[in-house]
Amino acid sequence: MVKYSAPIRSSTACLLIAGALLSRSAVPAAVAQGALPRFEPSTCPLSGDWARNVRRDCGWLIVPESRSRASTSTIRLAVEVFRAREPTGAPPLVLLHGGPGGQGGIRLYSAGVARSSLPQRRDVVVYDQRGAGLSEPRLCPSYDSIAESVYRLRESPGTNALLAGAQRACIAELGKKHVDRLAYNTAESAADLVDLRHALGYSSWIIRGTSYGARLAQEVMLRDANGISAVVLASPVARSFPSRAEQPLSTQRAMEQVFVQCARQPACRQAFPDLEPDFYAAYAELTASPMGIPVMRSGAHVDTVWLDGKRFVRGLRDHLAGPRTQLALIPLLVHELHTGDRLRAAREMAGDGSAPALLEGRPAREIITCYDTYGPAYRKTLDSANALARPPFRRAPDRDCEVWLPRFADSSLRAPVHSDIPTLIITGAFDDRTPTEYARRIAATLGAAYQVELPDEGHDPRPSACHAAILAQFIENPTRQPDTTCVASIAPIPFVTTWDNARDGGGT
Repeated sequence: MVKYSAPIRSSTACLLIAGALLSRSAVPAAVAQGALPRFEPSTCPLSGDWARNVRRDCGWLIVPESRSRASTSTIRLAVEVFRAREPTGAPPLVLLHGGPGGQGGIRLYSAGVARSSLPQRRDVVVYDQRGAGLSEPRLCPSYDSIAESVYRLRESPGTNALLAGAQRACIAELGKKHVDRLAYNTAESAADLVDLRHALGYSSWIIRGTSYGARLAQEVMLRDANGISAVVLASPVARSFPSRAEQPLSTQRAMEQVFVQCARQPACRQAFPDLEPDFYAAYAELTASPMGIPVMRSGAHVDTVWLDGKRFVRGLRDHLAGPRTQLALIPLLVHELHTGDRLRAAREMAGDGSAPALLEGRPAREIITCYDTYGPAYRKTLDSANALARPPFRRAPDRDCEVWLPRFADSSLRAPVHSDIPTLIITGAFDDRTPTEYARRIAATLGAAYQVELPDEGHDPRPSACHAAILAQFIENPTRQPDTTCVASIAPIPFVTTWDNARDGGGT
């Protein structure tokens, strides 16, 4: 589906997309030592063949840890600027990674940006948000290690107690290091981004935010409107409602979309005529009798990863958010776990037992998400969603937030964004984290919004050719509706029906 509201503002921009997701003013000289904010040049943290013929500057943005409470503490945000090869004065592009927390943008985007034509005419700015990636301080790496080990185990009172103990230890560690937990939130991150624009000397730029990065972009739309030429919100988390509280229903609907689309493909329908009942049966079986799966880790070391009902649903959610090849496997995995080669399907879902990379930096993610969203309205929304969702999709009440933080954001920080900045919103039909219905609600208060749903995508995937073309058109001229005719020509995802097809990477 495509929604268009006539834009009011104008901007000139150009974007070339080449393969990966994913421009010239020199970095200003560092201001006087001690002044805040300030940019301090440094060597670039990553290197490789991709960096050989690339002009880039790296450094640290030094900002106050808290702008609302008196403190002498500062934090350092890792920044990387890819310089335009043939600068034209086009507004630079800043990429906001998801999370919050996680591996950050530098590790995620650097090689792709370097290999693309994005920096041909404009600077491209990549940085790690507070609490993420290479930025400092990193919050409680020991908590990540414990959570990683628990991820492989059956949920039990013992594992829950282990996580609770690690959480308490993390909070104590942050206290000893004088880290202000209440300073890790989207409002502070938005102020960081405004400071970064000024520190790099840009009068305005184009923002592309994905997932939580799109939530951050919405915050900056309110706080730095004159410094933004255009905005792309990809798989956007909303500012005005708690998407995590609505997850039970959005995950159920995404799985129902898989069931429907499988039934529309003759080969999938013939191979899995009872796909939906198979899903619920597999969930019930794994809940009653979890499977222990031996996996090889660190060479000869063998671990046991447990697949129970919750991990089964969590694994399918990971496939919904993965590449199209993973999404295409879902019907086969469901069927095999109920009536086929259960161990093979379980091994496919377990991998080597490691948690997905998006779970890195858990303390920052929990603290920021809790501060932004938790409270009576969140609990009420989650209770309503759980009451309507079927058992596999229900979510625990997130009482951990009450341990992570002593208080949460005022409700005024959860109001919808009203803006006339040209905005492109892109979603995927199989996205259970930020479905298209959320995008519609975000777009309702934007006066210059284009909304596009891609029928073959889940959550924040690597852009397809059609996705990239629409994005390029929008950046080229945000005042004109992009040509979205390519959407109608996108073929349905060919669901895999046999293990041979899975090995070959094809469907049916």
